[in-house]
This record gives sequence, structure tokens and C-alpha cells, in this order.
Amino acid sequence: MAEITNEMILQAIKELAEQLKNHTEETNKRFEQIDQRFEQIDQRFEQIDQRFEQIDQRFEQTKQQLVEINERFDQIEQKIAQMDKQLTDVANGQKILVEELFDNKKEIKRVKNVLNMY
Repeated sequence: MAEITNEMILQAIKELAEQLKNHTEETNKRFEQIDQRFEQIDQRFEQIDQRFEQIDQRFEQTKQQLVEINERFDQIEQKIAQMDKQLTDVANGQKILVEELFDNKKEIKRVKNVLNMY
């Protein structure tokens, strides 16, 4: 009976060793799966980082475009101010011409009246 018991113990130890081996293999497989999952997550983060970099570049481009547009608006504003001044000068010149024309007409009329008197 001692031999049967030793054989049974040896068999039990072999079975436990096999179970431990299987459990270790299963645990290793799970760790490999976890590692793969982390690699996938890392890849996703890299993709997200690339997208953020692209978005940052687009924002910089947009910012530069807005600066250029702002400069153009400043130039247009200066040109409009110059044109406004020129139009004001033209209007003032026309007013002076109209006044001189009116004065000339009055003078012509006075001269005609004087000539008609003689």
C-alpha cells in the first residue's frame, strides 16, 4: 500500500506540475495579449499625437494667414484714408471753382451792364 500511495503521490505531483505548467503558459499568453494591447494603445496615441501636430500646423498656417489678411486690411484702410483726403481736396477745389465761376459770372454781368450803358 505504501507503493500505491507513493505512486499516487507521484501521479498527483505530476498532475499538479502539468496544471502549473498549463497555468504558466496561459498566464504567459495573457501577458502577451496584454503587451499586444499596450502596443496597439501606443500606436493609437502616436496617431493622436500626429493628428495634434497636424492640427497645430494648421492653426499656425491659419494664424499666419490671418496676420497677412490683417496687414492687407491695414493697407486698404490707409488707401481709403488717402482717397478720402483726396476726395475732400477735390470737393473743396470744386467748391472754390464754383465760387470763382459765380464771381466771374457776376463780373461778366456787371461788365455787360456797363457796356450796355454806353
